Amino acid sequence: MIPKLFNSKLFYIFISIVFAGFLFFNANSNSAQNDGSIQSGGQVYTATLENIPISLQYNGNKYFISGYTSTATVTLSSSNQVEILQEKSTDLRSFKLLADLSEFGAGTHTVPIVVKNLSSNINARTNPSSFSVTIENKKTKDFTIDAIVDKTLVPDGYTLTDASTNPSKVAVTAGTNSIKNIYKVQAVLPSDTDLTKETTIAVNLEAIDSSGKVVPASFSQNSVKMTVKLIKNS
Repeated sequence: MIPKLFNSKLFYIFISIVFAGFLFFNANSNSAQNDGSIQSGGQVYTATLENIPISLQYNGNKYFISGYTSTATVTLSSSNQVEILQEKSTDLRSFKLLADLSEFGAGTHTVPIVVKNLSSNINARTNPSSFSVTIENKKTKDFTIDAIVDKTLVPDGYTLTDASTNPSKVAVTAGTNSIKNIYKVQAVLPSDTDLTKETTIAVNLEAIDSSGKVVPASFSQNSVKMTVKLIKNS
């Protein structure tokens, strides 16, 4: 009975169907694995790196720039895992992001972000791929520094008698149009300062317009020594 079954035409049809089904399943399985994971017979490795600084190339002696994006996200892909791991490391990284403004004059421009010094084995995509930047002719002007102390920082039972900075003036550099909008340069005492006694600390500077909005600018020194004096009420 069994030998006849093996020699029957029905048995060979059954074996053919099973074998064809196996080939079909195996082909679909390989196709699913190859979709986005296999290229040229090898695994594709990816890495997404955030907050990569953008180097700007421009004439800093002539122009002041503002309103631009300072970092970008970079997505890398390669079949070489070692090179991907190398670029993920801040100590071993070879590539950098560059925006070349040297061909642009005063005005607002859209500038592409270019990946430099990257291995030819690695593909890179930046987000954003470009950014907007405002270029102005540079101007420098001296401003007196206002020492700002929020009244809520003065504890009960004390009176604020003096707040001053050293130095009292600073040179401010900005665009020719932007510098016209500077209403004052101020040093604002941090809100976590203990004011139960005379205090001298380093405070950062900022330039603001008449509405209190920060104006893009650079200073001859970014911080000053601020001294706050109080007396205890009798």
